[in-house]
Amino acid sequence: MVRVRGFVSALGVLALTSCASVVGSTESKVQIKTNPAQARCQLKGHDFSAEVDTPAELSVPHSAAPVTVHCVAPGFRPTSYTLDAKSDGWIWGNSAFMVATGGIAILGAVVDESRGAGRSYAEEVQYDLAPERTRLLRARDRSGDVDLRLMAR
Repeated sequence: MVRVRGFVSALGVLALTSCASVVGSTESKVQIKTNPAQARCQLKGHDFSAEVDTPAELSVPHSAAPVTVHCVAPGFRPTSYTLDAKSDGWIWGNSAFMVATGGIAILGAVVDESRGAGRSYAEEVQYDLAPERTRLLRARDRSGDVDLRLMAR
């Protein structure tokens, strides 16, 4: 009887834990590079923000995903990208455990999702900024008499 209680207690504890949170990380180190180098990038996600000069390496919490990366550099157009965390192999541990326990382990999946466990970012990202080039625009008034020459970016 004591063995059965111990087994049931252990099963209950396992059902309340989260597989990916226990064995995986809740953040990733990401190397951010830009072309051109030395761009200033602002990163903003859920409860996360950072500002770096590239190239840079920083730890980004998985729960911040998706993270907007906005980069600027002199002579280049401001450019925005999205850095998103992808599912890694540990998330399948939750799925298998939920099946094995008949759905009792759903709490583990909820905890993992809230902490961002079971996901990861790419180790390195490269963002290309477009050169800022002016171009000539021509505009005329309705009568067609006045010809304006404007420079646009």
